[in-house]
Amino acid sequence: MSDHISFLIEKLPALLFGFSGQRPGGLFLSLILAVLAVAVGFCLAVPVSSAERSKLRPLRWCAVAYVEFFRGIPLILLLVLIHQGVGGVRFGLNWSPRTSALVALALYSSAYQAEILRAGLAAVPQELVESARLMGSRPRQVYILVRLRYALRVMLPAFTGQAISLFKDTSVVVVIGVAEVMTVARMALGADVTNAPYWVTMYSFVGVLYFALAFTLSRLSQRWERRSRPSDLAHSFFSY
Repeated sequence: MSDHISFLIEKLPALLFGFSGQRPGGLFLSLILAVLAVAVGFCLAVPVSSAERSKLRPLRWCAVAYVEFFRGIPLILLLVLIHQGVGGVRFGLNWSPRTSALVALALYSSAYQAEILRAGLAAVPQELVESARLMGSRPRQVYILVRLRYALRVMLPAFTGQAISLFKDTSVVVVIGVAEVMTVARMALGADVTNAPYWVTMYSFVGVLYFALAFTLSRLSQRWERRSRPSDLAHSFFSY
């Protein structure tokens, strides 16, 4: 057992931050990819979710097609298509594996976030919207300060679940050679047959790392949810 612990301690810096000369990598790179993909995905999800509720049928159809396409295609296939296709040399882009991974994860995340946001926007009480309009708020103010804020608070558990799921999904970027934590674990074990006894230990430890971050994010979300109730939105809005 001491040999297994010593092996993990030796490889821990690489698992957390990547190998020297290839940083950022490891768990830190997985976290960076997840955070950036969620942020970029949300920026895409806001207009897409609004378009899904548009009265213009062509715009609504395009938004629905966007969501269904990126939700329906496996993430691992999307990664390969973007890296070898869109981000390949044939289009003159020549994206790095990290860039391709970020683009694929952001598009994949945006489709799920758009559906979550659409449901949240549909749940906004009409009385709250009308009250904001009667106070002279402009449509943009009503959307941002009332509709969007309410939707974010109501759907916070769903957003958290999607973020945790995306963080775990960063493990599949191994297929395009991104040095996230699963790639680093595989490289640390290498082709040395003497490392065979450490395979279970290594991947079990990687699972613990994933669980620790996912559990922390879940707890932080629950704490924020308890301190920020949707019922308080009216008071917070009208206090401006």
